[in-house]
Amino acid sequence: MTTWFVFNGDADGLCAAHQLRLAGGEQPQPAQVITGVKRDIGLLARCEAGPGDSVWVADISLDTNRAALERLLARGVQVIWFDHHYAGAIPVHANLRTHIDTSAAVCSSLLVDHHLAGRYRAWAVTAAFGDNLDEPARDAARSIGLTPEIPEAVNPLAALAELGVLMNYNAYGDTVTDLQVNPAQLFERIAPFADPREFLAHDTFAQDLRAAMQADLAAAHAAPLLMD
Repeated sequence: MTTWFVFNGDADGLCAAHQLRLAGGEQPQPAQVITGVKRDIGLLARCEAGPGDSVWVADISLDTNRAALERLLARGVQVIWFDHHYAGAIPVHANLRTHIDTSAAVCSSLLVDHHLAGRYRAWAVTAAFGDNLDEPARDAARSIGLTPEIPEAVNPLAALAELGVLMNYNAYGDTVTDLQVNPAQLFERIAPFADPREFLAHDTFAQDLRAAMQADLAAAHAAPLLMD
């Protein structure tokens, strides 16, 4: 039996799938990862799970992936889905569990956080900032002792907010070769860390992406305007 993680390659998809993987502990069975750039949302069609396999889906629309979902369910695959995008009619099937909420103040990582009773909430906070849900992110952060009232220079909340923005920025491109870091590789880089603050302390992702984003912005400002 194989566990599959299928998720959007932006901050929300990464952090949602990461929380689910952390909650599963050490997986005794092999795991497969399917992800891509932010606009690559038809990911489930690439999943070749078979009978007895489990597929954890995060931050892609059920409606967009409906045909692939029905194919997997017919094969006897267990599918668990977390998302905040339009889903359309949700199939009723013994092998499908969904956690879908299209409210404006939620993202997929916050839905996973609720499902896990806040076990890895700092990752959900990071994702919410990346998804431009600043107020829900701050609300969630307060419950784990992080508040915006602390001066930014020493405030770990500011670091989580920046990490979410950088993870999201990394996902923009036509193909994964356009990205600074392939989201599948980033998923493995964050794997050892139950808290994003530990990731920031031991990995250069934030520094590297900050420099890349600043270079991109500088190049954009320096580019001549094209006039009709």
